[in-house]
Amino acid sequence: MATTAGRRAVTFARLDEVMPDVERLLQGYTTVGRWSLGQICNHLAMAVNGSIDGSPAKAPWLVRTLVAPIVLRKLLKSETMPEGVKVPESVLPKPGLDDRAEAEALRAALKRFAEHTGALVDHPFFGPLGRDRWDHLNRIHCAHHLSFARPGS
Repeated sequence: MATTAGRRAVTFARLDEVMPDVERLLQGYTTVGRWSLGQICNHLAMAVNGSIDGSPAKAPWLVRTLVAPIVLRKLLKSETMPEGVKVPESVLPKPGLDDRAEAEALRAALKRFAEHTGALVDHPFFGPLGRDRWDHLNRIHCAHHLSFARPGS
């Protein structure tokens, strides 16, 4: 699959590294993808909250059972996500979102995840993950989407 030209190399060793990167982007950014920073933050907040609340969409059982374990192993090992993966419309952000407001929603979602002590739900594609894998997957997901935003205007 092709990689979008101009993406940044972004990795997060901890989830608390995400918001300093977002704050830097809020000072001025350009994107090399289709989404604004507000849309990126909105999508990421939905995903992080989804690890606690669940998701309305779920991959078919056969896919979750046969394909997902292979994809998850590869994703966690490479710490990268492929571009252009089709996702349910319910997790796509709307246009025209306010960057700052959506960044604050992402901050709240990350804080909620960090402070959550209860069980986490099954991932809609990967199934049961446990806290460490949810954390790892959220870091990879945040890095993936934020790599499309470059500091500076």
